[in-house]
Amino acid sequence: MPSTASYELPAGYFFLGEEPLIRIGLMTNAASVTVTTADSQLVAYSPEESARSLATNKVAVSARAYQPPVVEQFILEIQNLPGASEARTLADQIRETTGETALTSLDPKSNTWKVWIGEARDSREEIDALKTAMAEKGYDDAVVVAEKKTVHSEDAIALAQQLKSAGKSEVRSLVRAISSSGPAPSGDVVIPGLREVIVNGSSEVARYSSLKPVSFGSFDERANPVRLNGKAYRGKIEVFVNSRGSLTVVNVVPLEEYLLGVVPAELSLPSLEAQKAQAIAARTYAVANISGFARQGFDMRPDVWSQVYKGVSIETAMGTRAVHETAGMIATYNGKPITAYFTSTCGGRTENSENVFDKAEPYLRGVECSLEGRRHFEPFMIKTSRKPAKLRSEADLELVQVMSLLSVNGFAVNTDPITDDWLEDVPTPAEISNWSNNLAGKFGRTFPNVSKDTAKPLEFAKLISSFAYKPGEPDTLLSDSDVNYHLAFDDASAVPAGQRAELAALIRDGYFRLRPDMTLLPGKPYSRAEMIRLIRQIYEKRKWMPSLQSGTARPATDGKLVLRVGRTDRPITVRPDVYLYREFGGVMYPVKEVAIVGGEEIRYQTDSAGAVVYLEISPSTSPTVAENMSPFTNWTETVSAASVQSRLSRYVKGIGTLYDVNIRSRGYSRRATELEIIGSNGVKTLKGGKIRSALRLREQLFVINKKYSGNQVASYTFTGRGWGHGVGMCQYGAFGLAKMGVKFDDIIRHYYTGVQVTKAY
Repeated sequence: MPSTASYELPAGYFFLGEEPLIRIGLMTNAASVTVTTADSQLVAYSPEESARSLATNKVAVSARAYQPPVVEQFILEIQNLPGASEARTLADQIRETTGETALTSLDPKSNTWKVWIGEARDSREEIDALKTAMAEKGYDDAVVVAEKKTVHSEDAIALAQQLKSAGKSEVRSLVRAISSSGPAPSGDVVIPGLREVIVNGSSEVARYSSLKPVSFGSFDERANPVRLNGKAYRGKIEVFVNSRGSLTVVNVVPLEEYLLGVVPAELSLPSLEAQKAQAIAARTYAVANISGFARQGFDMRPDVWSQVYKGVSIETAMGTRAVHETAGMIATYNGKPITAYFTSTCGGRTENSENVFDKAEPYLRGVECSLEGRRHFEPFMIKTSRKPAKLRSEADLELVQVMSLLSVNGFAVNTDPITDDWLEDVPTPAEISNWSNNLAGKFGRTFPNVSKDTAKPLEFAKLISSFAYKPGEPDTLLSDSDVNYHLAFDDASAVPAGQRAELAALIRDGYFRLRPDMTLLPGKPYSRAEMIRLIRQIYEKRKWMPSLQSGTARPATDGKLVLRVGRTDRPITVRPDVYLYREFGGVMYPVKEVAIVGGEEIRYQTDSAGAVVYLEISPSTSPTVAENMSPFTNWTETVSAASVQSRLSRYVKGIGTLYDVNIRSRGYSRRATELEIIGSNGVKTLKGGKIRSALRLREQLFVINKKYSGNQVASYTFTGRGWGHGVGMCQYGAFGLAKMGVKFDDIIRHYYTGVQVTKAY
């Protein structure tokens, strides 16, 4: 099965003479298959033969034992000679008088001798002419004998020769050039057990057999791809006999068309840059693995043993664009195409190849599934022009958040940033007026006249009382004992008689509060902090605190907040001067910027234009690596001790009764690279990628928690990350990096250490 030769150029370049054909082994043990096309008819091809138009668009293909043609031959003989000497004498006479050949032989049935005259003839006319000629020369006792003879074709003889020197090849159809020397003379040149491909269609020309592989295509393969059992594939469908006597079916397709059915099958995530990176990885893997299954007659399998390939049915517009825009590009290391392994979800870090596949490759080094440092989070940043509060007092932290929320709802804050000193100062008359007007509006009262003295407790209490009560209401409805009951604090005697009732009502109803030391200090003005706390108390009492919208964030894009609404993502503009808060350890802190990578719980308020003006973010507990959108990032599986033993026993013989399993060593990515298996027959080990296969886990990046029954392990809980072998490019990571603005070639260079992206054809 030929493949395109490669040419290595100086200075680390790799170049292919042309786009190679890739052979994908779609089936390896088929009894029969159906090949169709939507075109007018199928076209069949076999080595060193002209294309054969089949006059039908559907054929059934199977295999059967080789049936060589049997032909009838005619021989002229003189029979029943009594002895060898008589036969030899007669033969000499015939040669001398006629010039024909004459051979003698014993007829075992009659125990008499005979003379065979001349060569065997293929037709009755030819042998009758020879009989007449011999009669004219005196040999009229010659008789015609008809014999049937098996005549092997040149293809059968060549195939027999091919199989004698085929070594370990499993191909049992004639794929090499036929020898020009003609059939060998010996009678045993054909090996027993040959099988041939049988083509059976509705037309006469579509019914034939062949000892060679037969390939089927359409006249217009791009417009009407050929179909195998109803599934469409680009290129051609080749069928040949294998060592089991059944059919191997191979899709022979140009590499770029092959990739159209690989890229969306391997990475369907909606990112062109990620799919372009996948196209380069898949193309590189294909180039590096041409003849990977040469014994079986093809290069690649259509599954995870090579890379997943689903033909035309899986093709997408984005995948096709990714292939076309990277046409011919591969990843090379020191001038050679790399083995471009890729994995679904790496769990945050990829692993060194020798820890999984037992072979160290310099370009398959473990890497973080993220960009370095701050660069990783830059694409997800939400920023504000506001300066975060500068605070010394923990008590003021919550107050700043309250003031920010009040600010976006009409309360004036005439400072940036808010500081402890600003909070501890007395509010200005302008601030008191603004804050009082907001309160009046909420109570449905007219705006009051205020002065700097309004910051004093009794003056502010008088203001609040005018909002909360009807004129004279507290004094009318409260007795002296009621007043004294509610004014039982240290300096209550400093409250004038005319204000005692309204102050008692305010304290009783939760509209007012004392200072922390149980005093009012009527002559000392409130600081901004004290007045804000009092306003918050009133707002909470009346349930006026602004309600916030909430949701779970998707990764931020271009400075916009993105929320999942139903099944769609909705971007929301964030104002440049947004009040921005992020939770640390259960406490909200004002921040200058925050990365929203997806999964964060948010609470927010928008302005009249729908832009976010206030935003609180509670960080996600999910991983922040590039692959964090994968559903396989985190997983847990609990397996009974008996099941663990059963699984391990398929890979490790002689365990006996399993006592315990421990991780003996880990790799760069913290994957388990060696297991210690303790059984009644001693201590065994299991290394590399076999760990994942043996335990039948998604990944081997895990920790083990054991549940005991008495002194024995009853079950093992594996808590891990990732899906796949963890070597090479992380597909979900590639998607995440692409979402962050990383281009396809940089994605390749991120996951494959020290490689170059080059044009191979």
